[in-house]
Amino acid sequence: MILHTVNKSPYSNSSLNDCIRRCSDSDSILLIEDGVYACQRDADFSDSLANNSHISFYALEADIRARGLVGKLHKAVQVIDDCTFVDLCIRHKSVQSWF
Repeated sequence: MILHTVNKSPYSNSSLNDCIRRCSDSDSILLIEDGVYACQRDADFSDSLANNSHISFYALEADIRARGLVGKLHKAVQVIDDCTFVDLCIRHKSVQSWF
């Protein structure tokens, strides 16, 4: 059970797609920094979120707010705060950063 963090925009980097291909059923992906652009409901990458229901997707609330994406998120993404981020790190066996 791995928590993957993706901090690059999917429009300029392949990290999210590479990460999804390597995920197993019990893994989670946390979108942070510019990675949160992938969780927009009408984004090119929304199919990746919807078609991978075996992966839990999260996005950091502070980064969503900073980029003006509040209310524009795909339903597959759970918005979390910093405390929940720490909880996710503790609950998962390891954390893998993609950048």
